[in-house]
Amino acid sequence: MIVVTGYASLDHVAVLDGSPRPGRTTTILDRPENAWPRLGGAPAYVTSALVASGVADAYPVSWIGNDAGGETYRSQLAERGIPAAGLAVIEGARTPVAVLAYEPDGGCFCLYDPGMPAGLTLVDAQRSLVARADWVCVTIGPPRATEAVLENLRPETKLAWVVKHDPRALSTALARELAGRSDLICCSRAERAFVDDMLPAEPRERQILIETQGGEGAALTRDGMTSFVPATPIALSDPTGAGDTFAAGVLAALAGGATEPAVILQAGHRAAAALLGARRTIEMESA
Repeated sequence: MIVVTGYASLDHVAVLDGSPRPGRTTTILDRPENAWPRLGGAPAYVTSALVASGVADAYPVSWIGNDAGGETYRSQLAERGIPAAGLAVIEGARTPVAVLAYEPDGGCFCLYDPGMPAGLTLVDAQRSLVARADWVCVTIGPPRATEAVLENLRPETKLAWVVKHDPRALSTALARELAGRSDLICCSRAERAFVDDMLPAEPRERQILIETQGGEGAALTRDGMTSFVPATPIALSDPTGAGDTFAAGVLAALAGGATEPAVILQAGHRAAAALLGARRTIEMESA
């Protein structure tokens, strides 16, 4: 069983005709119906790719409101065959939403409404899932919940950390604890220096560190040896979730017993390509 913790989101994707500026109206060129809203947030992306890779018992652990957005989030999980047992419904709260507004050059404005009270932590059902899991994957989420995850891990449970450097949700002390306990760390090239600063002087035995490098590919480091596997670039106007989905492909391969770096990285590339290949490339269609 694999449990994935972190913030939920319902994403609303739009492609703009320029960069927003005060006093100027920016026109939305495209607002895909299947992305208004679209299931989002790292736990949903990771578990979606895990289920698609054949991992039947993958559970997102997250928090939603008792509102229409929460029902939409649940229904989109169900459409993907993802169990909802790890969701906590917070009375009186709003289900988190994000607006992802893409500029013509590919830049993205992300506006996120967490909709949740401060101090969220694991409820009893979520603690039980974490305590029973073979793998726990931590993505960016409420700090007290991340602390509770670490407290409830069994010694034999493997830990994956999908990095997002957000000091509001991840203190230096908590990041150092994650870095020292993780069997797998996935980060982007931009986050690599942060991860290196958090790693202990003596990393965990056989710890795997993967750095994604956009369309160029990804590198895997283990026991001081680094392997690189290139990726096939995909021209796309909406790459959100690719990094989380890549991490899910890697995690599925490891959970299935893969040990060779090339096999592990190729599994991540396949998962990300499947996500991105299913999306419309709005600029290309308009050309």
